[in-house]
Amino acid sequence: MQVQSIKYTLLDKIGSIDDEALLNRINDLVKSVDINTSTFNVTDSQRLMLLQSENDIVNVKLISNDVLNIQEDEWLKV
Repeated sequence: MQVQSIKYTLLDKIGSIDDEALLNRINDLVKSVDINTSTFNVTDSQRLMLLQSENDIVNVKLISNDVLNIQEDEWLKV
C-alpha cells in the first residue's frame, strides 16, 4: 500500500474512533514524531501552483473569501 493511501486510511479510522483510551494510546504513539523535520514531496505541477500562489501574494493579487464564494457559486451553475 502506498504511503498516501495508508495515511488516508488511518485518518478515516481515527476519525471514527470514540474510545478515549484508544485515542490516548494512539496519541502517545505518534506524539514523538517531529513534524518539523518531515519533508513533503510535491509533484512538478504542485510546485508550480505553490510558486504561482506565492507570486500572487507578493503582488497582492488577492480576493476576499466572500468574493471567492460568489465566483465559485457562479462557476458551479454552469
